[in-house]
Amino acid sequence: MSEQIPEDPETLEEITTLKNVNVALEAEINESEKSYIKKMIDSDVHLDLTLQAIVELENEVERADVITYLAKKKGIGRKPIKEELKKYTETEDIKTVSGSHITANFPGLVDLVIDRDNNVVFLIKDGDALRIEKIWEMNNIKWIPPNKKHLPFMLPRAENVLDYYRCSDDELFQDILQYLKRFSCLSDKHFLIVVCTVFLTYIQDHVDIHYLAMVLFYAIPERGKSRTGKAITHIAFRGVHVVDIRETNLFRFSQDLKATIFFDLMDLWKKAEKNGAEDILLLRYEKGAKATRVIYPEKGAFQDMVHYDISGPTFIATNEAVHRILDSRCIPITMPNKPGDYENPTPEKGVEFKERLTAWRAKMLDKPLPMIEKIEGLSGRLWDISRPLLQICKIVYPQAIKELQSALLEISRQRIEDKKDSIEGQIINILYDLSPEGIYEWTIQTSDLLDKLNLTRPEGHKLTPQYIGKRLKAMGLSTKKVRGYSEIRFILQEFNILLSQYGNEIISTPTPEKTLPNSTILPQQAKSREKQVESQVESAGLSTQLSTHETRINTGQGSLVESGREFPEGEENIISDMREVVI
Repeated sequence: MSEQIPEDPETLEEITTLKNVNVALEAEINESEKSYIKKMIDSDVHLDLTLQAIVELENEVERADVITYLAKKKGIGRKPIKEELKKYTETEDIKTVSGSHITANFPGLVDLVIDRDNNVVFLIKDGDALRIEKIWEMNNIKWIPPNKKHLPFMLPRAENVLDYYRCSDDELFQDILQYLKRFSCLSDKHFLIVVCTVFLTYIQDHVDIHYLAMVLFYAIPERGKSRTGKAITHIAFRGVHVVDIRETNLFRFSQDLKATIFFDLMDLWKKAEKNGAEDILLLRYEKGAKATRVIYPEKGAFQDMVHYDISGPTFIATNEAVHRILDSRCIPITMPNKPGDYENPTPEKGVEFKERLTAWRAKMLDKPLPMIEKIEGLSGRLWDISRPLLQICKIVYPQAIKELQSALLEISRQRIEDKKDSIEGQIINILYDLSPEGIYEWTIQTSDLLDKLNLTRPEGHKLTPQYIGKRLKAMGLSTKKVRGYSEIRFILQEFNILLSQYGNEIISTPTPEKTLPNSTILPQQAKSREKQVESQVESAGLSTQLSTHETRINTGQGSLVESGREFPEGEENIISDMREVVI
């Protein structure tokens, strides 16, 4: 017989408290789930996604409340919604052959399409021909497509894709451009970037593509960000519209569907931090990137983790500025203030373009992309994400390649201006002002940099030497201690690279042919050491008020002091004394 635990009052009270806390937590979770689904309904997310989310609600009362909310929004009764929900609660109705597996991706697959019987089938490229298959065998494994109800986007019709495959694509770029202009207003250069990015979503798996630009729509509310994003989503490759960041959903959209994701959030970065999904956003632009999660801790080392493919085409709409690191992966588009009578985008309005773009994808799958020469002014990550857009433009609308280059260079210039306002930009500007001209190596005391940085900062907001030291190290500038003082060491070639990256003029290289005879230093070095000379003269008890002739010598504009050289009366002794101090 098991020993009974005495029910003392304190234990009972603790158990009751824990139960109440558990009930409160469950209510909070349910309320959060309900609010999320209502937000999906308000944002006109694809109905399949909304219905799936409703089915996952465990609380029947909450589910009934959400069904009522959806019925009011759609202007229909609750009964048809309940009937539709039954499809999502029944056992999987796909009839498969023994040993088959469900997939939406494999080499040679053009896309999932709808056949004449309204079933999902594979559209496969076989040489120059297209084939429609219900089952595809590869490596002794039989693959079947997912059921239509499990796909959160409309699929193109197979017969229409086959027709477009036999037609020319010459007008496709302009037709997509006119389609997008029905839903919002952008500048011509921004429409050009958007259309090229839409094409890019269809060849994201091309062997010549390594980076996928993330297009960022940023503005205050009611500027058309969501409408623009939804119009794009309806024609992009497997476009999915999300209004929250749930990593379980994002993993499935990215890995299983290779979907184009449109993030439509008020404050994207804040939401990502809250959900611990920053790595997903930061890595989506890089093809082949993976996010790692510990899913099975009980299995022990190596078997406890799962590595998810999370790269893919991305569009973002947000009212708040994103983190600067995420911003470096984006092509930013600020929405103009152009109110007007625009259409509301729907999946049905975009399906024709999906069919035409799917046919274009089939043509491009095994064709190499054109080479693009490096463009001066585009460097680093911006060049990485710009290059595929330029390749796309060269294929589908070559007459606009110069305009696209100009738009990307404008973004580059704006980034440099933004960098000038950063703490690193301020540091570079001050170091530039403190640097001499015409020598290959020099040093600057860190204290001089710190004094100038803190000159206009109020008390309580002044920067510390430790902080500046860390920023200098991050920028690749080395420091060393000399007689107890920290100095920054500079090499001209390396410093000029930093200057150009932050929008400053580079320092000119010394010209040896102008070196004066019998001199061991360049005239510019004399200029850089002018303050040191003045300080040494002053410490020797001599006046620092030099004549015009002396100043010209210190700045490298006068003649060399040679033995036997005559000087104007009264100046010879001053120069002689000054030379002795310098020596």
